Amino acid sequence: MKRREFLAASLASALCATVGTSVSPAFADGCCAKKKLLYFERSNGFLHPSTKVDPATGLSVGGKVISEIGKKLGYEVVCTKDGRIFDGDLCQYDAFILNCCGTLTGEGGGDGPNAYPMSKEGEQNFFKAIRNGVGVVGFHNATDTNKSGGPHRENAPLDQRTEYTKMIGGEFLTHGSQQETSIRILKAGELPSVPELPARIHEEWYALRNLNPDMHVLMLQETEGMNTQGGNWCYDRSPFPCTWVRMEGKGRVAYTTLAHNNSTWETDWMKAIILDLMKFATRKMDIDTTPNLKDVAPDFDVLCRQK
Repeated sequence: MKRREFLAASLASALCATVGTSVSPAFADGCCAKKKLLYFERSNGFLHPSTKVDPATGLSVGGKVISEIGKKLGYEVVCTKDGRIFDGDLCQYDAFILNCCGTLTGEGGGDGPNAYPMSKEGEQNFFKAIRNGVGVVGFHNATDTNKSGGPHRENAPLDQRTEYTKMIGGEFLTHGSQQETSIRILKAGELPSVPELPARIHEEWYALRNLNPDMHVLMLQETEGMNTQGGNWCYDRSPFPCTWVRMEGKGRVAYTTLAHNNSTWETDWMKAIILDLMKFATRKMDIDTTPNLKDVAPDFDVLCRQK
């Protein structure tokens, strides 16, 4: 190794080992070889089925599936509900896999032992790490996290949305009763691992608001034929994004509304979607991130046709 290369490598190692200085190891470019994924599933809101830990295995259904897919990609997966982990060295992670719900820094919740909130400093470390290149993959209730205020059935102005909502790309509005509908991949080859999707999928379908206009939509949720009566009013709208990618600084962000039900997590087609989103977030596969929301879902900001 040349002397200049040796010095650069030594500096990078020193940055990773540094604690309590003005340069956080989580945010130094190229500070260490990344070999892990961080799966974070804490909730201080509704406790979703996929995050409930099986005492026999120590893993939730989500944690089990993410660990299996992470192993295929050559990663160790750290599964945790402990938000204090974000106070530590985030340099070691290629991506954060989010199945969280509620408020990241909020106390309380029904998650059980070691379900601690992020500190305020940890939350800022989280955002800084993403903007400096750590990827993100969010599932389902990851948009039911750190929500924005404002009237329930309206989109908030972009500058009034939370930092988290703008990062993940959208925000949970509500959902109706579980029912069948279909989802549509917009461009062949963008999710190359995904086989032909089932014609109809039974799930808890999130209706979303505050969609970030800079997203690149991969899949749309169809709404034609859905029950729109009573509490299902939220599906009386045009097809809207259910899976997308975007950039947050240097970080690659991917999200899908899918995977409320454990049975969905365990299907081959869902695992294929997860695989491709994780490949994208960890830079093992490229997906075009050119914004296309207004082109593929021109009525995305109309939350309900009903008066």
